[in-house]
Amino acid sequence: MLFLSILIGMLDGLGLTMFLPLLQMADGSSQVSSEGMGSMGFVVEGIESLGIVLNIRTALLFMFGFFTLKGIIYYASLKFNVRILQFFVSSMRIKLTDLFTRYSFQQFVSSDVGRIQNSMTGEVARVSNAYKNFADSVQNLIMVMVYLSFVFLVDWKFALLVSVGGGLSNLFFSRLFKKTKEQSAELTKNNSKFQGVIIQYIANFKYLKATGFVRTYAHRLKDQIREVEKNNTQIGILHSKITALREPILIGVVCIVILIQVEFLGGQLASIMISLLFFYRALSGLMIFQASYNNYLSVSGSLDNIVKFENELKESAELEGKREIHQFKNHIVADKVDFGYDQADGILKGLSLKIHKNKTIAFVGESGSGKTTLVNLLGGLLRPSNGEVYIDDIPFKELNMHSYQSRIGYITQEPVVFNDTIYNNVTLWAETTEENIQRYEEALNQASLIEFINTLPKEGETLLGNNGINLSGGQKQRISIARELFKDIDILILDEATSALDSETEMEIQTNIDQIKGDYTILIIAHRLSTIKNADKVYMMDKGKIVGQGNFKELVKSSDRFKRMVELQEL
Repeated sequence: MLFLSILIGMLDGLGLTMFLPLLQMADGSSQVSSEGMGSMGFVVEGIESLGIVLNIRTALLFMFGFFTLKGIIYYASLKFNVRILQFFVSSMRIKLTDLFTRYSFQQFVSSDVGRIQNSMTGEVARVSNAYKNFADSVQNLIMVMVYLSFVFLVDWKFALLVSVGGGLSNLFFSRLFKKTKEQSAELTKNNSKFQGVIIQYIANFKYLKATGFVRTYAHRLKDQIREVEKNNTQIGILHSKITALREPILIGVVCIVILIQVEFLGGQLASIMISLLFFYRALSGLMIFQASYNNYLSVSGSLDNIVKFENELKESAELEGKREIHQFKNHIVADKVDFGYDQADGILKGLSLKIHKNKTIAFVGESGSGKTTLVNLLGGLLRPSNGEVYIDDIPFKELNMHSYQSRIGYITQEPVVFNDTIYNNVTLWAETTEENIQRYEEALNQASLIEFINTLPKEGETLLGNNGINLSGGQKQRISIARELFKDIDILILDEATSALDSETEMEIQTNIDQIKGDYTILIIAHRLSTIKNADKVYMMDKGKIVGQGNFKELVKSSDRFKRMVELQEL
């Protein structure tokens, strides 16, 4: 890019130099002289050394040739810049995707989701603009330097005076550049807040609408919109000032310099005229440089944010062990495990248990007892603060967590449904091979979905809408079950999977789950105790500790607390 910019400036300068012999011939001179061209006389001398007589035709021909060659190289430069920009943006997005893939779930739960979304979408777009404007500013600064070099070769006194005047004027613009950078940083912060507010607005729209709170929350969103608008307006006004003042100030400098050159230094008008041509080019380049640089500063806050975001993702990346697990074979063991999100937060305390393959294990207890935290830990989403978890005798710190988690299915109270077809929701975008279609149909049968799908006009190609808006709660859960069964898993986690369903649908889903009992290791978090009657073992939890265990009947006899829970639910 630097070489091409220098070459473009040189060819443009050589083309403009041909105006000098044209001016001489316009005065009636029969012979072109290199005198009055300063150090640029080498151009005329070089052409004449080739045996070419300079006249109006040859001068115009050379001028056309220089500018044509400049246009070809300028096109090559623009094409190169486009490829570099797109490679830069693509590389940045891929890098952020890879880093976020390795991001620790433990860090994610306390992260600002709005900032994450803003960084990976809006901020990336703004950084691409920052790169483009920075590249443009560098390119134009090089052009300015090339043109000024030509001016120095023609008339160094004129060039020196203009450079000094231009440098002094730039002190004024530097204050505006500083204010633009400050507003850019503020805009980045407010954009992240706006993303967070709008994510919650959309995600909780049903509740806000149903409770009449939607307008109150909308006012909060509007306030954040006005903050973003305020930042953008300030940046726009600063840019307008720079654009409006730049040319008058620089032209004023030129007028003063011409006056000094003619009145006090005895400069020749012809050399001043050609110097002005070069300077006009330099002035245009300088104006574009200042505009591009100011545009770069207006999004520099996004660049700082992306760098900071990348560093946070790197610092919070999960440490992967090297020992892979291709199939869960024997047992999961938690040995004296403590866990807390910080040192003062002891959610799990000295907890130990052993889960055998293909057993159905349930965890019950009051809210906040540590059930979900324990299952998240057993599933590898969290790492113990003290103690260790072993999968087939492999400790977490040595285990390749991705290989382990690929053997896990996860069904939550709010099923994950993608805005895509039924087939893609179940298979997670697997190719439509004969083998995959057979596995897909088997998963639908096991989840009792086949009859429902056959009633749809497009069957498996039916789009489910945003978060499965076109499905009932039971159908969503069956889609989730079918997905996990299609994946060929060993462990199935059910996190209050039926608690949001009506009793009849809950019984149907529970029947589906009971049918696969013994084929998978099933971990159930439950508030409705009717769903765990057939569990092989139930763990009663309280304040991060296991306070009772056994099958359903055994625990009713051995734990008064569990017995009261059963009685309250009239089981």
